[in-house]
Amino acid sequence: MQHGTHLRVPALLICLILLFAVCAHAVTYTEDGGMIVGGDGNDDFSVVDGTNSSYSEQTIVTPPPESPQEKGPGPTFVKSEKMDFYFMLEDGSMECAEMISAGTVHSLVELNGEKTYVDTCRLMYEIDEVPDERRYAMINAQKSGYATLFNRASSKSDVVGRFMTNRICLVLDVGEKFTRIWVDDSVGYIATSSLTFLEGRVENLVTAQVSYNGKTKSGNRINIHMNGKNKSRILEDLPCGTHMTVFSTTDDGWTEIEANGWHAWILSEYVTYDSEETASE
Repeated sequence: MQHGTHLRVPALLICLILLFAVCAHAVTYTEDGGMIVGGDGNDDFSVVDGTNSSYSEQTIVTPPPESPQEKGPGPTFVKSEKMDFYFMLEDGSMECAEMISAGTVHSLVELNGEKTYVDTCRLMYEIDEVPDERRYAMINAQKSGYATLFNRASSKSDVVGRFMTNRICLVLDVGEKFTRIWVDDSVGYIATSSLTFLEGRVENLVTAQVSYNGKTKSGNRINIHMNGKNKSRILEDLPCGTHMTVFSTTDDGWTEIEANGWHAWILSEYVTYDSEETASE
């Protein structure tokens, strides 16, 4: 009996160690199929969010598109065609640009090996006859969290990729059922019903930066959200200092922005306007 008791003690310790290891890296599945992976305390930054969201201070992991092996035959994924961009200089000449993230007002591009924000209206690219009011859009997939991009105007065609809600797109051709777009360096067709068209160049917009306690050079990262509501879906956590274009603010403390290829919302307390930043220097 004593011999059996001594065997059970180390076995119990092993079980407790394994249980602790699992809990330290717990994974929770969200309703829409995403995963929330708890932090292990070794990160060199903290995610800040004043919404008391259950996602706060955790890393949001977006599940990759299902491969054909995961669920029966499934869709076939193919590479997207590439699109060339050119930036119009002051003298009217064109210079090759690599698009990093699009915005309706300002886009982040690489010019001559340097990343810089430019006026989107000065970027030239291949586009069909699209009305000015429909040249820009964002993916609107609030329930599932993402929409599918196809290589042809048919849901039965090959899949280019799946892209998260609120990503900003450049519209290349508008159709009744499918619209051809550029999004995150991919070109393809998306259901027109999965898009919300955005107004292009808007006058008198202001720019700002992500900040924490008014400091744009803090090492913190701030969550941006799908809409201006508590516990709304977190799209990404942006480092302080990230450039933003501000569209509107609400009385209950939210600011509507474009940043890093997103049309999103951020708590107003984490916004420092460039005019304020300049005055403090």
